[in-house]
Amino acid sequence: MGNVDISQESVSSKGKPNRQAPAAAAPLLVSNLGWNAEEAKETRARLAALEEDWDAPGMEAYDQL
Repeated sequence: MGNVDISQESVSSKGKPNRQAPAAAAPLLVSNLGWNAEEAKETRARLAALEEDWDAPGMEAYDQL
C-alpha cells in the first residue's frame, strides 16, 4: 500500500473512479504514517493472524483489483 493521488483519477462511463496504481510505488514507511514504535508493534500483532491467508497461493490475484 502507498499513498494514492486521487487528483489523477479518471471517471468511467458509469461514473465510478478508475484508480490506477503508481508504476513504481515507494515503500510505505511507518514513520511516514506518524506512528510510534508501540503503535507499529500493536498493528503488526493484529495483522499477524492474517499472514497465512495473505501469503497463500493465488492471493496475488487480489493485487490486480
